Amino acid sequence: MSEIPVHPRPRRLSDWINPMEARKVHSLIDKVYQRKNLEVAWERVRANRGSGGVDGISVADFAEQADQHLDRLQAELRARTYQPQPVRQVSIPKVGKPGEFRNLGIPSIYDRVCQQALLNRLEPIFEPVFDDANFGYRRGRSTHDALRKIWKEIESGKEWIVDADLKDFFGSVDHDKLLSLVAQRIADGRVLGRMALT
Repeated sequence: MSEIPVHPRPRRLSDWINPMEARKVHSLIDKVYQRKNLEVAWERVRANRGSGGVDGISVADFAEQADQHLDRLQAELRARTYQPQPVRQVSIPKVGKPGEFRNLGIPSIYDRVCQQALLNRLEPIFEPVFDDANFGYRRGRSTHDALRKIWKEIESGKEWIVDADLKDFFGSVDHDKLLSLVAQRIADGRVLGRMALT
């Protein structure tokens, strides 16, 4: 078995992208709305369950007419008429912090399927550039993996651990800057337009 060379991982997406070497991904939207991709996206949303959005449609309700919903979503994405619904806002108590709440935005099941279909196509493009020390919101990485990484760092002589909870992190992300970074790799304006909406 041949050994795969290991290269140092870049710290930032902009470090990874060499304009002379990296080719942009074109014509991605047609892969997003492929029926098989929408079906895989729906199965992931169904497996995650969760409550419905502002339209009141639950996962079970969506499942009863999944084929029709997927047909409609595919047609809307193809015709560029898809518009996400407003996000349902809820507040949940913060664990271990009595009297404090975390605000959550809950998209409709329909919009979650669209978001998952986008993720299915974007994740393989961007996952290789993410830092190995980042475990949050990444498929195949868990809290237990993060703990193993921490223990490995401690065993190697590291003495400091920082535990931080950034207030309103997702609400404070500069979406224009984020989309400009994504645009360095994705040339399909139809995908970028969908991302700006969701």
